[in-house]
Order: sequence, then C-alpha cells, then structure tokens
Amino acid sequence: MAAFTLERLRSARAKVLLVLLSLNLLISVVLTFSIYKQLSEALFAELDGRLQTAAAAIPYILPPAYIDQALAKPPVLLGDYVGHARQMAQFAQQSGLRYVYLLALINGRVVYLADSAPEIELAAGKFGHFMQPYADHDGRVRNTLLSRENYRGVLHDAYGDFRSILLFRTAADGTPYLLGADMEQQQVQSQLWWVGAKTIGLGLALLMIGSALSWLLASRLTAPLRHFSHAVQRFTLGEFDIRMPVHSYDELGNLATAFNAMGDAIHAREHLLKQLAFVDRITGLANRTRFVEEIDADIRHGKGSFAVVLLNLADFHYVNDCFGFAEGDNVLRTVADRLQQMQPNVVRHIGRVSGNDFLLQIPFTNSIQLNEMIVYIEQSISAAIAIDEHRLNLAMRFGLSCHPLHATDAEALLRQAEIALFSAKEHCQLCVCYDPSREVDRQNQFRLMGDLREAIDNNQLVLHFQPKLNMQSTQVHSVEALVRWQHPQRGWIPPGAFIAFAEQSGKLRLITEWVIKAALAQQVAWQAQGLDWCISVNVGVADVEDPLFIDFIETQIRYCPAPVNLCLEITETGVMRHADQLLQNLLRLRQLGVKISMDDFGTGYSSFAYLAKMPINELKIDQSFVMSMSHTFESISIVRSMIELGHILGLTVVAEGVETLSCWQALSVMGCDEVQGYFIAKPMAAEALFAWQQEQLPLLNLTAMPNMSQQAR
Repeated sequence: MAAFTLERLRSARAKVLLVLLSLNLLISVVLTFSIYKQLSEALFAELDGRLQTAAAAIPYILPPAYIDQALAKPPVLLGDYVGHARQMAQFAQQSGLRYVYLLALINGRVVYLADSAPEIELAAGKFGHFMQPYADHDGRVRNTLLSRENYRGVLHDAYGDFRSILLFRTAADGTPYLLGADMEQQQVQSQLWWVGAKTIGLGLALLMIGSALSWLLASRLTAPLRHFSHAVQRFTLGEFDIRMPVHSYDELGNLATAFNAMGDAIHAREHLLKQLAFVDRITGLANRTRFVEEIDADIRHGKGSFAVVLLNLADFHYVNDCFGFAEGDNVLRTVADRLQQMQPNVVRHIGRVSGNDFLLQIPFTNSIQLNEMIVYIEQSISAAIAIDEHRLNLAMRFGLSCHPLHATDAEALLRQAEIALFSAKEHCQLCVCYDPSREVDRQNQFRLMGDLREAIDNNQLVLHFQPKLNMQSTQVHSVEALVRWQHPQRGWIPPGAFIAFAEQSGKLRLITEWVIKAALAQQVAWQAQGLDWCISVNVGVADVEDPLFIDFIETQIRYCPAPVNLCLEITETGVMRHADQLLQNLLRLRQLGVKISMDDFGTGYSSFAYLAKMPINELKIDQSFVMSMSHTFESISIVRSMIELGHILGLTVVAEGVETLSCWQALSVMGCDEVQGYFIAKPMAAEALFAWQQEQLPLLNLTAMPNMSQQAR
C-alpha cells in the first residue's frame, strides 16, 4: 500500500498537479495582492478626495471675507464663532468627516481661525477657540505652513489620530493659512479591514477554483506545460488579456478555457473598477472627468462646432424635501433617460456633474439651430413626471459656451458654461450664452467688493445731503443723508454700483453704521451753527430687526453732546414682511427719540391695519408716483390718496422725485408736508448745502399754494 502511494506521488500527473497547485497558489496570492492594492489605493484616493473637497469648501461655509478679517491686524471675528463651529461641524458630519478647521501661523504660533465642533464638545469647551494655539504634537502643521506645500497623511494631535489633509493658502495680504479636514484613523483602518476581508474572500475563491481545475486537468498538462507556465508568468505580471489556445476538449482544453475565463473575469473586474471612476452611480451617465475626456477627444479629432451646455434643474431640492431622496434619484434617472433618447441627433455626449446639474454636448451649425435644440430639450425635460399620485413639472436653466468661439479646451468650456449658468440663475433667464464681458464685470465686482472694506477703514466714504423743503414755510427742515464712495483709482462710485453686493457680502451693516456715525457728527456741527435739521438715514429691514443694531443707535445717541434729530427710513415692503417682529424694535427707537419713516410708500403691500399699528412718524411717497404725475391722471389721484391717508393717520407726508415747478405746485395744493427732488436741489456735500441755503434757495422764489385738501374738509 505504501509502495503504491509512493508510486502515485512520483507519477507525472502528481508532479504536474503539484506544479499547477503551486502556480495556482502563486497566482491567487499575486491577484489577491494586486486587487487589494488597487482597492486600497482607490479607497485612499476617495477618502483624500473627500477630505480635499471638504477642506476647499471651508471658505464658502464661513461668512464672506471671514479669512481676511481674521488675519487682519488686529484680527476681527465676523459673526458668531460658536455658530460657525456648529455649521462647520454639520458640514463635516454630512461629509463623513470628523473635523474641518482653519489654521494660521501668527507671531510664530499656529492658531485656530475657525474650528468645527459638535454640541458635546461645544458644551465642554473642547474645541479650537478663535486665536487659540494649536497643539501641534508632530510639528507637521507648522512644517506645512513653512514649506508652503499641501500635506496629506496621518496627523496626531490632542484630539487623536486622523487621516488628514492640509491645503496651503495665502490671504490677500500674503499671510499663510491652512484649510484642514480630518477623518478618524480608526475609521480608515476599519474600511481597509473591510477591503482586505473582501479581497481575501476573492483570493480564496480563486484558489479553490484553481485547485479544482488543477486536479481535473493535471493528467493532460504534460507537453504544453512549458507554454502554460510561460502564460502564467505573464499573467502574474498583470497581462490579464492573455489567452490560451484551445485545441481540444480534454483536460488540457478545459484548463485553457478556465484560464481564459479567469483572465476575462479579472479583466472585467479591472474594467468595472475603471468604469466606477468615470461613470455617475445614479444615472449611469459619464461623470465630469469622463465628459471632459470625451470633449477633449472630439476637439482633437476636429468634430466641428459644438456647445457645452450645463443644465440645472431649478429648485430640485424641493423634490427631495417633498418626496425623499429615493424619488429624487428616480427623477434624475428619468431626466437622464430623456436626454439619452436625444442621442445622437440632438445631443452627442451626456454627463452628470453632481446634484441636479447635467452636462450636454450639442453640435450645431448656427445660432438659430442651437436655440431650437435648447427649446426642444427644455420641452422634453419639462414634460410631467409621475410620482405616486403627483405630476411633477421640472423647471430648468441653461448655461452654455461654444467651441471654438469661446475656448478650445474642455475645462475652459465647462468653466464658461458654469459662469453662464450663474448668470441665468441671477437674471431668472432660461438660457444664457457665455459672454466674456460678463466675466470681466464679475471680476471687477469681486475686486470692488474687496476694496469696499478698505474704503470703510480708510474713510473713502463720504456723505452727501439732499434737502427737504417744508411746503408751508418753503424752508429746509430736514435732509436725507446719502453715501458716496470716492475710490482712489476709479473716482466717484455711485451707490447703485456697490450697495447691492455690499448687502450680499454682509458689509451693508458696516456701511449703515458708518453713515449713522457720520450723520450724527455732521448734525453736531450744524447744531453749533444754529441749524437743527433732522437727518434721515436709509436702513435695511434686517438692521431694524436686530436688537444689536438698536443697541448701536442707543450708544451713538448717548455719546452725542446734544439731543439728536434723527430719522430712519425703512422700505415699506421690508416692514410688512416681519411687522410683528419689528414692532418692538420700532417702539424702542420711538422711545429713544428717533423718528421712523416708511420709505418708498406705495410700492409694497401694506394694509391699513399695519399702518395704524406701526409707530411711524412719516410716509414717504415713492418717486415713481410723483414723477408720473405729469403724464397720467391716475398718478395724481394715487398721490392725493396717499397724502390724505397719511394725514388721517396723523403722519407727516414727504414726496420725493420733485423735478418741476408744476409738480411742486400740485403737491402744495394737495397738502403735502415736505418735498425733495432735483427741482429743489441735488445731493451735495455739507459745506455746499449750507451755501445753497443762503444763496440758491431764495432764487427758487417758492411760495406755498392754497391747500385744497383743507378747504375741501
């Protein structure tokens, strides 16, 4: 029995089987290691991508100009630091990360400019406070700031061990700072363990399959053994597309077939891994990377003129909010299917960027054809989509750029399409084509926005005053303070050019506070000259809603050496938006002796009940009604009704936009109390206003007209 067993072990079949089993083990180990290496590299690439995306998004979470203000000398903290920490913690949680933060090297120390912290750490005070030193145990953060290069890898600090990324940035004044994002190292190791477990399972499956095939085919693998061994060696080097010829259907033929099947399976897995890197998971469309490659390929092959279109489904978040993310994904798939039905006649390539944005490449020969295609796409996508018992009609915006008119590479075309889409959203238009001048305007606006803070700090803002005349005495009783910007390079900049984006960037409050301080200082100077003019200042509704702003006004009034004569002008539409909330603050202003004027009256939606309840002193008729009095009889009736309404409520009525003598006379007959406008005087500096009152006002030779409203009563 022992001799028989020894003889079997010495047989060619046993030797071949031993060789095959050894090769199978080697192949399984090599393949398992290769797959593990690729999966782990893909995992780290995905994790680092998430970290980098999250770190790069920190400036957009914080208020605009937050970093520049925090790095200013002295540093200025914008907004509620703890509130920012909560927002950043929420963003980190949504991104699957542990922390996001903002660090800088100031006076030789690494300090926090912003940090994320969940509620537990906020309650315990365990987070990076503003300008608090950072415990840099390994010195990596400091080295990153000094080397001025990004860092990605393991970071150890007082809060634990993390997989981290540090993005080096410099502020406008050249001060270096870092945008950081952390993921717990334990979480990374857990995912690596899961990748390893799946890889080992796959390796064991390959080993078992190979062992079975080796046993079945060992008897036939004699003559072609050298060829098979050579093929296996190439296979272990990563040449998974190699094939064994099948000349028969015996064991050797089966082994060759199995070897080829193994190569096909691994090659298919390789293809799947690459596909996951270039295909959108939800819709199956090309992602941004793949779409850019397709566009670049068409450009290299000279496919002619085409448009890169960025399609945005407007207000798509309402779909997710109302029906859930699963139904939202189904809607995205429906949109993708409708777009794919347009290939290749209307759309050549389709992709999905993220969220509710799709990318399209549309070949065209002229602008008329392109417009027709956009309209066709809009009509096809906006057709009703059934969700349960509901029918959903999607609205959308298009931003497009054209090749070769606007750019000759895919990334530039895509960036220009994004700019055009932003303009379409901003102006509520269906489709906007990229216009280089708009990008220049945006760049100028961004530069102007950066100069605005410097304008406030360097006293580049000045006040002009437009007088208001009392229609009975024909004398100046009050003035309106209007801000002007004298830019050192661009000269005078009108308010319409900077007030709007000052409000968007959060700097309008600073301008409003500056105007109030300057107006009160000018009033003190006028009071010294014996002039007790009431100064009106335009304020935003958000300001009056904020108790801190009321505290600011109270402080300024307390510091004035003489009683102030101040009036705050608030737009009617703003008052009616949060009337109940504003009421307490308005009453407090009334107690401080501050008058309240409802500006632009007639353009909003005020009710008589609110007008009677609001503690206001004055109604200011919008200039659109006053200026149209000379054109339409209806405007005269409207203005007269507004004056009578104001007087019924016991309010002073002011008309703005008076530009002709006939308008003055008509308002005087109607019983209007005060007027302002270019017929009286344009806004002017304080010194010029005093001279105007002495020299120019008498030349107008104004006289009060009989008040017909009183005679009618």
